[in-house]
Amino acid sequence: ILPMDSRRRPAGFLTQANALLRKNLCLQKRNLKTNIGITIFPILICVLLLVLQNIINNELDKPKYNCGCACVDTDMYGTCRKRECGVQYSTLEQVWSCAIPSPPRWPALIQVPQPQFRAVRTVSQPFDDLPDPSCRDSLSCPASVLITGKDRGFAESVAGGLFPVFAPTLNVTDYLDALSRIVVGSDTIPGYTQLVEPAFSSSDTLYLLQPQCVPFLSQTISYNARGIPLQLNIQCVEGVLLWRESTSVINDELLKGYIQRGGKTNEFIAGYDFLSSTEYGLGINVWYNSTYGGKTAFSFIAALRVPRLVNAVSNAYLKYIRGPGMEVLLEYVKDMPKVGTSYRFDLSSLISPLFFTWIVELLFPVMLTYLVYEKQQKLKIMMKMQGLKDGPYWMISYGYFFVLSVVYMTFFVIFGSLIGNELSQFIHEYS
Repeated sequence: ILPMDSRRRPAGFLTQANALLRKNLCLQKRNLKTNIGITIFPILICVLLLVLQNIINNELDKPKYNCGCACVDTDMYGTCRKRECGVQYSTLEQVWSCAIPSPPRWPALIQVPQPQFRAVRTVSQPFDDLPDPSCRDSLSCPASVLITGKDRGFAESVAGGLFPVFAPTLNVTDYLDALSRIVVGSDTIPGYTQLVEPAFSSSDTLYLLQPQCVPFLSQTISYNARGIPLQLNIQCVEGVLLWRESTSVINDELLKGYIQRGGKTNEFIAGYDFLSSTEYGLGINVWYNSTYGGKTAFSFIAALRVPRLVNAVSNAYLKYIRGPGMEVLLEYVKDMPKVGTSYRFDLSSLISPLFFTWIVELLFPVMLTYLVYEKQQKLKIMMKMQGLKDGPYWMISYGYFFVLSVVYMTFFVIFGSLIGNELSQFIHEYS
């Protein structure tokens, strides 16, 4: 028989820790269904993401999202023996996935306002030199350019050569050469690359800007550019030069006609400030509508049609100084070569932060419920009255949940890695 003092000694650290661990396990056993749900939830998320990703991949593997192909050789039974894929067989949506070792060359265009939005005389812009609003009814309004500078005579003389007259003797068999010597524009939205010029990939109209239009300048031309069939619908548009006294007047006029300002849309091709330019030097500022670039957080920045604006005034200046035989040609614009690509949309990478929050914090309610339950039932006070020390309590209460969280996340990362889920890699990086 042990002495009375020996039998009444308080339980040791390991004994208390063991008792607390058993208590926690019993509590978790009572919540078995909840714990099973917490364990299965990440698995369901991974499986759901895997199924959705496969559905998306199957959709993106359809022909409309891949480089266009065509049969170029068949046998006597009509069976295709050779297929070719390339830009010439692709739509505008398909061309971005094609391999383009030698990108096509495109004429440098300028951005021309749509006929119904070209600048006319309005209440807020009552300038006498602006066209009459009635021209919008027949979609025959000219396209206007605003100019200013310190020397009005010099500025107007140089600007008079912005739109070279189309010569009937011009060689139109080479459309690149012909369009590099005149000024042509489009009202289509520019693309974010120059692999394909949207103005040539559809049946939209190309606007030939001239000081005066004659009937033969508006025509339709069929052309084949390096295997790419083109249908050029050319329409002559009169280019009008409008003098303004200062840059502030031009700024005000451009702002009032801006399409998103809320008033009547009055768009200009561009604006030129010739500053202090003389016969001995050219220095200009160019206004252009940069909103066509689509510079937002959700889209690519488009390749704006600005180079031709600069080239046109440079050519006009050279011809004014050195005569009509002097010019600097901007022959074409083109993009860099590219390899074939395929559309891929990684769903798990897109929504990983949200699922990361859900899954990592999924165990927090379990721990908080346990702590609140102890507070409500005053279990800690009762256990301390029975000799419980702080060391075993803190180790089991928090160490237990820490180990549980580590095992939970390790299991999830391993399972996610086995199915190749990006969500598990995201969690692995931030765990």
